[in-house]
Amino acid sequence: MGVSQAHHELIKKINRSLVLETIKTSQPISRVEITKELNLSKSTVSAIVDDLLERKLVSELGEGSSTKEGGRRARLLGFNPDSGYGIGVDIGGTKILVIITNLNGTVVFRKKVKTTNRIEEIVELIKQCMLEANINESKVIGMGIGVPGTTNIHEGIIIQASALMWTNLNLIELISPQFSFPVFLNNDVNCAALGERWLGSGDNSNEIFFIGIGTGIGSALISNGNIIYGYEYRSGEIGYFISREDVEGKNFNKMGENAVFEKKVSGTSLSNHGYPSEELFIEYSKGSSEAVPIINDFIVELSIGIANVTSLLNPEIVIIGGGVSESMKIVINKIQDLVNKLTPIKTNIKLASLGGDAGALGAIAYTFQQVEYS
Repeated sequence: MGVSQAHHELIKKINRSLVLETIKTSQPISRVEITKELNLSKSTVSAIVDDLLERKLVSELGEGSSTKEGGRRARLLGFNPDSGYGIGVDIGGTKILVIITNLNGTVVFRKKVKTTNRIEEIVELIKQCMLEANINESKVIGMGIGVPGTTNIHEGIIIQASALMWTNLNLIELISPQFSFPVFLNNDVNCAALGERWLGSGDNSNEIFFIGIGTGIGSALISNGNIIYGYEYRSGEIGYFISREDVEGKNFNKMGENAVFEKKVSGTSLSNHGYPSEELFIEYSKGSSEAVPIINDFIVELSIGIANVTSLLNPEIVIIGGGVSESMKIVINKIQDLVNKLTPIKTNIKLASLGGDAGALGAIAYTFQQVEYS
């Protein structure tokens, strides 16, 4: 694509976004009113509206009043959240969660089952969920799939997902032919970040750093409203963070082994002390002489990581999610205070609020983002 063509495509995307946002905020509204409000040509608005109607992102609500001269009444447009649906599929190492929402993110169906890595079983599960939700395939805008591994989102390839024993698997190529709507792929942590941004603690901020702390640790960066992927789709691997003490102790990161920072700040690292992580936080709240130093170390290590990320990326919000975060309410203020001392760059640290639904909801958010602006 040449520079002039790329510029033309960017202008088209911007105009489409403006038209859709105008319909959302000013509905019911006619094509003529959109043209006047945005100062765009009639042909441009008409083409965009036709495209949005075809994509099921807007719908016709009927006809407005006739003109003073008794002319033809304009057709009014509106954003009907129930005119279309999105499907989010979060494929994990132990479970698969399928969620279906309308265009506003209202959940209309939710189902969790034991995981499988067999494509035909996953396809059958999705079709069964649509049947149980009584949603016709023609009303589905698109589907997003999140997986725990490195994903090439542009080609739909799972580069590596060890928990599912998938390597260099073109999941989209295998699944897309089974459905009439577009299907998109992303990493599970990226999806969780997008879910929190859309419907959770992210408050639709365009600058978010998301940390998922569970068995291991991972992160995702949202900048200007979009996920930052990196050269080989490996951005956010904060488990590989390292300190001077690690270098001096020759404690280095090796592919295929538990990462250095992950050994300090993860559910596995906490449970290595002989207690489940949630129990450690409970005992910490009671002032247990055994739990206090363990959790204090956790607070310091995590705060250092967040402070360094904040100084580098300047996120408006840092969201901590994952299973461990559900026990962290008692320490979140201490983490915020320590980060404030470690860096003069301010950020607002929050706990995630969507729980286990974040990934599937984020897969839908990613789908809507791709369909709306592609």
